[in-house]
Amino acid sequence: MGHLGETVEKNEKEGYFNIGFLGTCPSLPGMLAGLQHSGSTPDEIKIGLLWLDAHGDFNTPETTRSGSLGGMPVAVATGRCLHRMRLDAGLDPPISERHVVMGAVRLNDPLEQHMLDQSYIQQLSVDDIRNITPAVHEQLDRLSQLCDKIYVHVDMDVLDPAEVPHHGNAVPDGPSSRELATLFKMIFSKYPKASALGFATIPSNDPNQVGLKAIHNMVVGAVEGLQMREGK
Repeated sequence: MGHLGETVEKNEKEGYFNIGFLGTCPSLPGMLAGLQHSGSTPDEIKIGLLWLDAHGDFNTPETTRSGSLGGMPVAVATGRCLHRMRLDAGLDPPISERHVVMGAVRLNDPLEQHMLDQSYIQQLSVDDIRNITPAVHEQLDRLSQLCDKIYVHVDMDVLDPAEVPHHGNAVPDGPSSRELATLFKMIFSKYPKASALGFATIPSNDPNQVGLKAIHNMVVGAVEGLQMREGK
């Protein structure tokens, strides 16, 4: 994650737009760290996170039922647990829970859900994400006011299982890649602080490249948004 953060930082400083193709969601602190250290001065850059995932990934070693590190990255990034891992990634200080918005999360462990209910993290429903409701704009406006840069993270299991049929953690009733493409086109055209995009848990078993086509749809949406932002 430390190397990932250095790469993101370098790209950002040189004016490139980072798109992360990540093995797993625990790469999150590296992406955030790169943006956090990408300023021209040592001053802290406040990072916002739009987390699109079927799961909150807000477990800690004390709450997890599976023991999977893949269920902990948001807790790590917000300073809830595994501080040494976060510091190795270069994310210091942790991001504020007030700077995190989760979208389309629909399956959490019981203790994980309790922690989320007690946190400052905001939630957007699948319907909000599909239809880009006013709640989406309210949360992006809020993050834009509070933060210097916003990172958009996509776990592929956020999608409807039809587009990730062999994903081990697929959950029914997710948005489609084209719906997310429309969302990203809006975000990256209208919100200048939206600074990077990442995809995690890309299925290696992908007959007919269904998942790859879904990623293509979403990347195209984001790039079209960036082109609109830049007037191209």
